[in-house]
Amino acid sequence: MYIGLDIGGTNFKIGVIDENGKLVHQYTAATNAHKGLDYVLNLIKRMLTITMNKFKNAKSIGVGIPGIVDEEGTVKISPNLPEWYDISLGKFLRNQFSLPIEIDNDANAAAAAEMLLGAGKNETHFLYVTLGTGVGGAIVYDRKILRGKHRGAGEIGHVIIDAHESVNSKMPFRTGILEEYVGRNQITAFAARVIKNYPDSILHKYDRPDPYFVSEASAQNDEAAIEIFTTIGEYLGLGLVSAMNLLDMRLVIIGGGISLAHPILFDVALKTIKERAIPTIAKDAEIRRAEFTKDAGIIGAALLGKYYYLQQVRQNQ
Repeated sequence: MYIGLDIGGTNFKIGVIDENGKLVHQYTAATNAHKGLDYVLNLIKRMLTITMNKFKNAKSIGVGIPGIVDEEGTVKISPNLPEWYDISLGKFLRNQFSLPIEIDNDANAAAAAEMLLGAGKNETHFLYVTLGTGVGGAIVYDRKILRGKHRGAGEIGHVIIDAHESVNSKMPFRTGILEEYVGRNQITAFAARVIKNYPDSILHKYDRPDPYFVSEASAQNDEAAIEIFTTIGEYLGLGLVSAMNLLDMRLVIIGGGISLAHPILFDVALKTIKERAIPTIAKDAEIRRAEFTKDAGIIGAALLGKYYYLQQVRQNQ
């Protein structure tokens, strides 16, 4: 058995996979990142302790977390987790637990799950994108995850899609980026503005018109919802096509909670890609829903821990 943690800006997920990669246990709780670093670290420690007591035969721990993570498991920056700058998560966990521990970016972990067991198991090259609180990404090239010099490769959420937006003085690196347009909270805020022009929209009955409700309303042909997802789909398509042109990628696999949204979102994104991509990419461009959707992060993190454990076993033989 192998334990996987998927630490998101909204939810914290922990699960256990068997030798075949099947998820045999999982638990989800609110991350409550706004309560601070110590709260989240204690949550991680508590949930790992409970899981390890239940699965005493667990062999490793794998962790996926949004942001840039170095080889030692130090979280260099995680924009969706306040206070997470140069946080030695690896050291913290290794001081608490004796199992082999591997920590990586959450999108890299999810991409590993899709590459090994999911929607990309028969593919050699693809771009993996996770849509949720934020927008993460991973590059699978010749069935290997490209990490880059600082292990930050694949951060598609930071592709600039608006060159004219006023610079964010506090975090200039987030000015005009894809994540500031298609993250969960950004979609919700945009939806709240749009529905003001549609007094009859069914979205008015919700306190917050988040992507889940926009998706439901789209299925009922609500005009406001369709306008919202059409615009967000165009933004998404622009971000994706920039990465696809740069990397010579024709396939995008999309995971995360928002990957379950109404198809209009991804139909518009694909239409935008086919219009704007280099012809050699455009003709075969494809957006494919991840097989594991919400569970890819847990399974991928557990797999990373598993392969790190197996690597250690081989080295000690």
